[in-house]
Amino acid sequence: MSVYELDISWATSANERRSLHWQLIACGRVAGAFLTARDDVLAVLFKGDRHAFNEWARTLEPGWALR
Repeated sequence: MSVYELDISWATSANERRSLHWQLIACGRVAGAFLTARDDVLAVLFKGDRHAFNEWARTLEPGWALR
């Protein structure tokens, strides 16, 4: 398990923040998520390597399937 920084600058509305919260809870590879000193970054305890984390993190952003 490793800690990675998750950029959440895209989650500006309350609905996006709620959706992000539920996605973090639902992911079996996330063991925890923690606030950082920056409002637009979470520290995520993730079961997997950096590549897997980056792939997963991209799926959180709205419209990711359209890319």
